[in-house]
Amino acid sequence: MVVAEILTGIALVQKSVEFVKSNIGTANDIKDIAKQIDGFFTGEAQMNKKAGKGPSIAEQFGSVESSASDFIDRKLLEEQRAELKNMINLRFGPTTWDQIIAERASRINEAKEAQRLQRVEARQNQKELIDTLQTMGIIFCVIAVFIIGLVVTFKAFAYEYKSKDYTRQQKIHQGMIKKNVYVTCRLKKQKVFKEKMACIYEGANKTYELEFTDVRVGCPKQYKCLHNPNSKEPSIDKVMESLRSIAK
Repeated sequence: MVVAEILTGIALVQKSVEFVKSNIGTANDIKDIAKQIDGFFTGEAQMNKKAGKGPSIAEQFGSVESSASDFIDRKLLEEQRAELKNMINLRFGPTTWDQIIAERASRINEAKEAQRLQRVEARQNQKELIDTLQTMGIIFCVIAVFIIGLVVTFKAFAYEYKSKDYTRQQKIHQGMIKKNVYVTCRLKKQKVFKEKMACIYEGANKTYELEFTDVRVGCPKQYKCLHNPNSKEPSIDKVMESLRSIAK
């Protein structure tokens, strides 16, 4: 029969001490009765826990029998403790009980410290997680604001650029388009091919231009050429040869 599973409080204390009393003479080692010693401490702890909670409302206004029962149980606990202590010290040495108490207290303190450290670690991990999430949130917000700023700026710039309707003169001034400059070119060469005339004109800064006109009209002596400085003079013979090839 497992005593600790079916008995509690003073009943568990008495049953544990009774077992030790019956078997301590044949026990070769404290381990032989360790389970019953633990049963004693468990029952004692249950009684202390019950006493620590204080009386219930029913017990406060109950009979004297309940209070007397608690008082008797406490006296029995003291007697059982003293008896258990004496039996263990007589069997295993005068300091055995104190060693058991010290070892038990040490283990209880170690367990409490381990629980405390676990709680501290859990709080630290929770704090680190919160800090990490907050940092990530701040970084995300900064990036989001930066991207939104870029998008807004780009759209504003695109709208402004698109909405501006510059005049031709403004576009020329801003370099958006190139202004055509014309110079006076004079007839340099001319050649007849069937009913057409090829006219080569030369202007300032070696600007050359080739024009075709009707033979009946002829080549004008002057012509407004698009200014194209240092251009290459067209070969009128090659032009005429190309025209002949096309005519064939």
